[in-house]
Amino acid sequence: MFKSNLTITLRNLLSNPIFSVIHILGLSIGLSASLMVYQIVRYEMTFDQFEKDAERIYRVVFDVKNRDMEMHGVAVPAPMGLAIESEVTGVETSVPVRQFQGDATTNVMIPGEGRSAPTVFTKQPGIIFTTDGYFDIVPFKFLAGTSTLALREPFGVVLTESRARLYFPGLNPVNVIGKRISYDENIEVLVTGVTADLNEHTDFTSQEFISYSTISKTSLQKNFMMESWGEMMSASKLYLKLKPGSTAADIEKQIAALMLKNKEPQDDRPITFRLQPLKDIHFKKLYQATADKNVLYGLLAIAAFLLLLGCINFINLSTAQATRRMKETCIRKTIGSSRKQLIIQFLGETFLITVLALFLSIGFIPLLMDLFSGFTPEGLKVELFQDPWFPVYITCLVIFVSFLSGFYPAFVISRYRPIAILRSQSYRSHTRGVFLRRTLTVAQFVIAQFFVIAAAIVVRQIHFSLHEDMGFRRQAIITVQAPQKHDTLSEQRRVEFYNPFQVFRGSR
Repeated sequence: MFKSNLTITLRNLLSNPIFSVIHILGLSIGLSASLMVYQIVRYEMTFDQFEKDAERIYRVVFDVKNRDMEMHGVAVPAPMGLAIESEVTGVETSVPVRQFQGDATTNVMIPGEGRSAPTVFTKQPGIIFTTDGYFDIVPFKFLAGTSTLALREPFGVVLTESRARLYFPGLNPVNVIGKRISYDENIEVLVTGVTADLNEHTDFTSQEFISYSTISKTSLQKNFMMESWGEMMSASKLYLKLKPGSTAADIEKQIAALMLKNKEPQDDRPITFRLQPLKDIHFKKLYQATADKNVLYGLLAIAAFLLLLGCINFINLSTAQATRRMKETCIRKTIGSSRKQLIIQFLGETFLITVLALFLSIGFIPLLMDLFSGFTPEGLKVELFQDPWFPVYITCLVIFVSFLSGFYPAFVISRYRPIAILRSQSYRSHTRGVFLRRTLTVAQFVIAQFFVIAAAIVVRQIHFSLHEDMGFRRQAIITVQAPQKHDTLSEQRRVEFYNPFQVFRGSR
């Protein structure tokens, strides 16, 4: 029975190849959109899902509110991290993180061997000052050195494996230990550890970790305002891992008391520090998030809509060719086929077309990824077959689409009465009043016209924004980056960092 239905299905598909190709291409467009959105949503939703005890890890953020304005950010006063570690109960690990000059101007020099010239790497990203508690929060695997000792002393640095290969090509991680690295020509450190690269989706993207105590032994102590409770730099962050049983609300109260204890007498700034759960960091729009769950849900809705359009197109094409299938259906009924068998056959045809369309859409994915690379998240790669949930997703997708696309055509075609058809009654007499099919056809054309009109409007808007006179010559405007090492620019340097305190003092 199965082989017979499969033979009939293949014969019907091959008997009209152009129609079958239109079927497959039309359905593959909706499936391609669905797979693209699945890739994006799955990528974003897997950020920072690998950390141990993630439910106890938080980032300290701040909210500033008054009558005139509202601000939110992730900066903290530099002394807060060490103060929390010694004065706040319920905290297992306090991890201060300070970016090195915001990464934008950091130059790294690797001394040459013998008389060879040093190698200089300009504007290296991912360089931070932190403590060994960082590796308690982010589970890096150490290839050389130990996580508990690598950042304990000043002037030590831990590199990721890829950064170690960049600086010291040809050396294995063990031989990199003890090598010297200079930052901005005034801070020299020794490599004390090498970790494996993180192959997980994470917002912890740093690749060089300098011991936090190095700051207090250099001129950075003053530049980073390490003893000031009244200033905050946007590059200064703080992560906390709470002890089991501790609550975020209790820690927030203690932080508020800590700030009250250390603030200046005349300080009346309306600022509140809160704890943001680790799993919210990637999505919380108020605090510099890189993704938005509402946008992801919107993408899912768009993908479902496009998939529905593909199914509607499939239904219209299938019912449109019903005239060609009338006599076949009636003859099969005459020789003993039941309506149930016919429905199974037609659903089988839809299933086969859906599978072929799925394979075609999978082939389209790399091309679509390249085409829309400017609109997809940075770091997104085609990892469909590495995803353990992908087989489950495509199985459910194929079953759903096959049923949604094939049930109505199978129901319509299988209900023909052999006597009326074989007496040469017109197809129209058997389809008159088929309201759903007509509604789907009209809806498909209306939606298509809507998209055409919307695309034309967007093209005109983009053309307007690109060619409209802005009232000034963009080519005549330049940006000058002031060198931060000059003392005469210390106040200018301070303004470059986000400081909500100064806003309320009116001194900016």
